[in-house]
Amino acid sequence: MPAPSPPAATAPESATTALYRAALGPVHTAHYLAVFERFDEAGRASPVWNPVAGLLTLNWMAFRQLWGAALVYLACAEGLALLVLALSRRFLHWPPSVEWGVLLALLLLSVAIPGAYGNAWLHADTRRRMTRAVREARTVREACTALEEQASSKRRLWGLVLINALLVAGAVGLYLGLRPATFSGWAPTPQAVVPAEPALKEAAPVSAAEPATVAAEPVSVASAPGPAAASATPEPVREPAPVIVSPPVVAALEPAAPPAPEPVASILREDPPPREEPPRASQAVPAAPAKTRAPKEAAVAAPQAHGINVGLFADPANAEKAHARLVEAGFPAILQKVESPRGERTRVRVGPFAGRAQADEAAARIRAMGLDAVVFAP
Repeated sequence: MPAPSPPAATAPESATTALYRAALGPVHTAHYLAVFERFDEAGRASPVWNPVAGLLTLNWMAFRQLWGAALVYLACAEGLALLVLALSRRFLHWPPSVEWGVLLALLLLSVAIPGAYGNAWLHADTRRRMTRAVREARTVREACTALEEQASSKRRLWGLVLINALLVAGAVGLYLGLRPATFSGWAPTPQAVVPAEPALKEAAPVSAAEPATVAAEPVSVASAPGPAAASATPEPVREPAPVIVSPPVVAALEPAAPPAPEPVASILREDPPPREEPPRASQAVPAAPAKTRAPKEAAVAAPQAHGINVGLFADPANAEKAHARLVEAGFPAILQKVESPRGERTRVRVGPFAGRAQADEAAARIRAMGLDAVVFAP
């Protein structure tokens, strides 16, 4: 049997692959070598998704030393965002939902474009550095050495990780540092000391009213000896007692008859109002009928007028156009600003008309003009 042939020796690496490897550095070299090989075979760079370039664009560009592409990316992203905000708020007057939608679309583009074309940008930059190194070196070995010195290393990667960690820690520290300031600013306003002062003021009349109750008690005591003396006398004296006391006196003495807690509450309720309040009430009483009569007269006159709702417009320019057409046609049209949950609206109305028939006739003429017309009664 013939002897087995020795295994084929691995083909030596081409000069282009060696230059690519030296320029890319030790991080994810095999992945980019496969992508660059496809680009070279096709003769052009095609879109290939790179998640790191799409989601961590600036970090990826800084690691791969794509400084020119990073500046262009920042200028385009920030410039477009500022342009959209300036146009929408100064000229276009977009609602907030549309504005946020456009900004979200720009954010998606800022992720999709570098994610799809990041490999192509890196391929072009690597080819440019390789060409410069080959021109400056005498051999391919010297060119590879020069490229390795300039290539991205793991030290650069860990440096970027540390910078990002410091930025995140600084942002969190700034946020936590501002929170106590906001809380300290809010603390003095909702203090319970402020409502305690009115409570003390309200307690003062109560303490002032207590002497009145004490003073009132002797009155009840003074009135009590009458019946007490009557009880000491024979039984016939008790019968004239209800005859002598008149009904209003009994009504006045009834609050003092119950036990001590009840007369205190009744006296406190009657005493706090000042003596000057009755004339104020008497002055306010005649004003009430005048106010009540005015709505009645207005209610009597209101049913005689009718109006027409032409429309409720979100764009003031459209409302003004409809208003101008109605005025030119001889209708008494008016514009009204109305607040709604979706923002300010402009209402166009025609009227008033003396009767329903006139309003219906005017509504028919307005519909003939191509506008909406709804008759309403006040």
